This record gives sequence, C-alpha cells and structure tokens, in this order.
Amino acid sequence: MANANQLHCRNSPSYKQSVVGSICLLFALLTTANAEDQKAISENLRQLLQTKICVSCDLSGTDLEGLNLQGVNLNNANLAGANLTNTNLRGANLMGANLKGVILLDTLLAGADLRNADMSDLDIDIAFESIEIIGTQFEGARFKYGVVCGPAPEKGGWGCRHQ
Repeated sequence: MANANQLHCRNSPSYKQSVVGSICLLFALLTTANAEDQKAISENLRQLLQTKICVSCDLSGTDLEGLNLQGVNLNNANLAGANLTNTNLRGANLMGANLKGVILLDTLLAGADLRNADMSDLDIDIAFESIEIIGTQFEGARFKYGVVCGPAPEKGGWGCRHQ
C-alpha cells in the first residue's frame, strides 16, 4: 500500500505530466517505427509488382488478395500474416519464405517452389483443401504439429511426415 508521500507525488502535476509525456513519446516512437515499416513494405510491394522479384523482402501482413503473381521470385521473403486469398502464385519461387499465419483460400500454387518454407502455423491436413498444388515442391517445408516434408516419393504423395 502506498504511503502519503507516494500518493502526494503521484497526484502532483509534474508526476502526471512526466507520465503523460513518457506515454506520448513512446506512442510517437512506435507510430514512427510503424510508419517506416509500412513505407518499406509498400516499397517492397511496388518492387514486386513492377519486377516480379522481391528476394528477402518484407511483405508481412500485406493484402495480396486476387493478385496475379505467377512466376514471381519471393525467395526468403517474409510473408507472415499475408492474405493470399485467390492469389495466383503458380510457378512462384517461395523457397525459404516465411509463410507463418498466411491466409490460403483458393490460392493457386501449382508448380510453386516451397522448399524450406516455414508454414509452421498451417495444419497440413486442412491447409490445402481449396488450393491448387499439383507439382508444388515441399522438400524441407515445415508445418504445424512438427510435420516436415522430405523429397517427393517416386510413387506419388508429398513426402511429408510427423517428426
């Protein structure tokens, strides 16, 4: 329990001003950092759309819904939390990409290279129900519940198993 001096100090105008000032400064710093991050992400998205190449770039949380990104190079890109609903990623290079928390609904991934991609938030048993994945490479991809994919078996299948 606070004593009388502590209560007086906390109720003093200078204490309240310093607390409010600190909160305002913290908010300004976070807002500036967030604005800079958003600017960088916007610049990365512009680069991707213009050149179809965005190697090791940050597109986390970006809404890519409905875009035609066929054949893009997103090697080692951070797409964590991105919305890929109805996105055409056929033949895309997503090797080593961070795909944690992505929204995959009616996403076209046929022929995409997902080797060593981190999809550890996705349950492999339900993640690909509405997704086109014919010819997609999964070697080294990591899924939820410790599922890791090896090379595709000669007789078909994905080559994925629980570890």
